[in-house]
Amino acid sequence: MHPRNRYRGKHDFTELCRLEPGLKQYLFTNPVGKLSLDFSRNEALRLLNRVLLLRDYGLQHWDLPDGHLVPPLPGRLDYIHTIADLLPKAQRVLDIGTGASVIYPILGVGEYGWSFVGSEVNPDSVRVARAIVKFNPKLRRHIEIRQQEESAFIFRGIIQPEDYFHLTLCNPPFYADRESAERAGEKKWRKLGRTDGGLSFGGADSELWTPGGEMAFLRRMIRESQDFSRQVGWFTTLVSKKGYLRSARQLLDALEGVTVRVLSMEQGNKKSRVLAWTFTDPSSAG
Repeated sequence: MHPRNRYRGKHDFTELCRLEPGLKQYLFTNPVGKLSLDFSRNEALRLLNRVLLLRDYGLQHWDLPDGHLVPPLPGRLDYIHTIADLLPKAQRVLDIGTGASVIYPILGVGEYGWSFVGSEVNPDSVRVARAIVKFNPKLRRHIEIRQQEESAFIFRGIIQPEDYFHLTLCNPPFYADRESAERAGEKKWRKLGRTDGGLSFGGADSELWTPGGEMAFLRRMIRESQDFSRQVGWFTTLVSKKGYLRSARQLLDALEGVTVRVLSMEQGNKKSRVLAWTFTDPSSAG
């Protein structure tokens, strides 16, 4: 994990259960005799996120209705710290596909005091995200949620003529359709020997899949970014597979005046990549 990630160490579940008693039912003793949480349970993740966000980020309210993606905090926080290293003087950030949890803006405000616009295509996710912002005074001055009315677009319709963003970030939908997402979820839980419901593969359609899958989404993002080259310092996105990264780099390398960087992240055995590009001098981007 990133050296500034506050969740690098193990959670103290005894303390967390004092703050959120509902966590107790999801605790178990692992083979080395330590308390651990059943992270495969959607409800366990939701309760863990809530207690951490209230304790560590001073929120007064955070909750998600059923059917929305519950994002584990450590990996999301690593992305925030990684792009902060890319442009330490960043102030205004655009989160593409912020989701109902509005998690990246919450972490970015809490860690760095950034201001955010979060875009979202799903009306129900927009409603939930706006409610979270509304009921947390610490967030109201820093976060604006904008509805993306045209699902075919990424930046268009969101970035307005008067806008300038030092950074954009995005965790793209992985899958090409709902069936692919469901098959991937079933495969994951079979590996864990689990067949019951209530598992942590929750999420609205827009959070999990997009027509053409992740690579088609990346192509659209790169293509659209050219139209907003003077309104964004650094464009960034997570990329799930090395093959997608190679293809995306080829698309960017074919453009004129583009500087590309690939930033690596590691959480345990999981390795992630952030693709970043700018149309301006990197020393002055932002």
